[in-house]
Amino acid sequence: MGLYKYLAAAQGEPPQEMLIEADSPKEALDKLRSRRVLPVRFYGEVSVGGERFSLRRSKINTYEFTRQLAPLLDSFIPLEKALGIIAESTEEPEQKNFVNSLRQGLHEGKKFSELVRSHGALFPGYYANLIESGEETGCLPEVVEQLYKFMGESKELKDFIISSSIYPLAILTVTFLVTILLFTVFVPRFAKIFQDMGRAMPPSMNFLLGISSFASWAWWLLPLLAFAGWLLLKHFIGEENLKLKFNKFMISLPLLGPIIISLEMCKYIRTLSILIANHVEIIRTVKISGRIIRNPIIAKTFADLGRKLKGGAKLSAALAGNRYLPSGLVPMLRVGEESGTVGEMLSRIATHLENDTRQKIRRLLSLFEPAVIIFLALVVLVVVVSIFVAMMEINSINQGGPKI
Repeated sequence: MGLYKYLAAAQGEPPQEMLIEADSPKEALDKLRSRRVLPVRFYGEVSVGGERFSLRRSKINTYEFTRQLAPLLDSFIPLEKALGIIAESTEEPEQKNFVNSLRQGLHEGKKFSELVRSHGALFPGYYANLIESGEETGCLPEVVEQLYKFMGESKELKDFIISSSIYPLAILTVTFLVTILLFTVFVPRFAKIFQDMGRAMPPSMNFLLGISSFASWAWWLLPLLAFAGWLLLKHFIGEENLKLKFNKFMISLPLLGPIIISLEMCKYIRTLSILIANHVEIIRTVKISGRIIRNPIIAKTFADLGRKLKGGAKLSAALAGNRYLPSGLVPMLRVGEESGTVGEMLSRIATHLENDTRQKIRRLLSLFEPAVIIFLALVVLVVVVSIFVAMMEINSINQGGPKI
C-alpha cells in the first residue's frame, strides 16, 4: 500500500495538500471522492520517511509522545491544545519541533492522521490507520489510549529481549577475548621456547601456532571473504532471492526459528486485535496487519486473506490452515466470531502468545550460556593439553640427555 499526495479542495474551502494511503492511484482517487473532496493536482506517490541511511539516531520518541497525549485527550482537552501542552513540557529540541510541526499542520486544516502519515517511519505502520478510524468514529481519545497500551506492550517485549541478552552477550565477549589472548599472546611465547632450544615443535604446537599466526595477521580475511561471498551470492541469485533464502533458513533453525515465528505472530495478532476492536473495516485490517510482518516467507502465507474475505469467508476460515499461527487460534477466533468478541479474543491470544514467547527466549538463553562456557572450556583444554604434551617432550629430552 502506497502513500499518494494530492492538492485537493473541499466544497467552499481553499485547496490544501492531502496524503492518501491506498493500493493504487485509482483507489486513492476513489477515497478522495468518497470524502467529497475535489482533487486539483496529483503530486505522485510519496516515499515513506526513514529510508535514508543515517548514522545519527533520531531523538523523536513517538511512544513518549503517545504516553503524554493519551491522558490529555481522555480529559477532554482539544487535540490542538493538547499538542501545545506537550510541546511546552518537552525539553528535547527535536521532540519539541516534531510536536510543533503536528500542531502547525492542524492550524493549516490538515487531519491528524494525514500528519502522522507525513512523518513516515517515525510511527508504526498501524498508527495512522487507527488515528483515522478514531477521527471517523469520534473515538480518538479511546484509540490513542489503546495505541499507548499497544506500543507499551511492544516496547516491554523488546526491552525484555534486550535485557535478557546482556548477560549472555557479556559471556560471549569474555570468551572471545580470552580465546584471542590465548592464541595471540600465550601460544606464541611458549612456541618461542622451542625455537630458542633449537627443537622441532610437536604437531599439536604447530597446529596452535598456525591458528595463532592466522589470528595475528590474517583475521581480516574472514570478514573480507564473508563480504565477497555475499556479493557473489547476490550477483548470481539476486538480492530478493537471497533475502528469501536467508529468511527461510532463519525460521528453519531448531531453536531460533520458533522464536522468530512467535515474535512475528505476536505483532500480527496484536495488530489484528486493536484494529478490529476499533471497528476498522476487515479487508483494510488484514492489509495493515500483513504489512507488520517483516519476514517475507511468513508474510506470503497471509497475502491471500483479502481475496478470501472478499469471497465471503469469515476471518477464522480464512486463517485456517496457516502453519505459522498458534494451533488454538482458529477455534478460539471462531468462538469470538459467534459471540461478537473477536477483538477481545485476539487480544487474549496475543497476550498468551507473548508470554509463551518470553518463555521460549528464556529457554534459549539458558541453553546459550552453558554452551558458550563449554566452548571456552574446550578451547582452553586444547591449548593446555597441547602445551602439556610439549612440556612432556621437553622433559623427556632433558632426561635422555648426557649426564655429567
